[in-house]
Amino acid sequence: MGGERHLDERLVLRAPWLFRHQAKLLLATLPLGSRVRERVAKLLLARAFEALAREDYEVIMLTYDPGVEIRIIGDDAYAAGFAERYHGHQGYRDVMRVWRTEWVDPSPDELIDLGDRWIVRMTLSGRGAGAARRLRRPAAMCRTGSAA
Repeated sequence: MGGERHLDERLVLRAPWLFRHQAKLLLATLPLGSRVRERVAKLLLARAFEALAREDYEVIMLTYDPGVEIRIIGDDAYAAGFAERYHGHQGYRDVMRVWRTEWVDPSPDELIDLGDRWIVRMTLSGRGAGAARRLRRPAAMCRTGSAA
């Protein structure tokens, strides 16, 4: 695993219940559009993408319910080797396995906070399964529910 975890990441892995409680409380009490909420959301997103870059899925999965369902939409995604659905933490790991074989690390272009949903716009670049040339595509991820 490249890179190192931040101190707060090491601490929350020792007490994940505390992280989940604080994240839910913080995001539930901060009004949509507030500067503090925006900064917290951007920090959580940046940390998630940093963890993704170092393949530290344990940190990312702190924010995913064990029963999460991940749906992949679009012909480009299927062409790149993704299945239509993945389930649970193992499903998340399976998505990342496919991701790592086909795509370079994305970085978020924009975070849209809709309260109960976050939409992350990004640009993907890589080589889809069987593609003869590099692909560069806009993409979006919609996260429904709380951040934790």
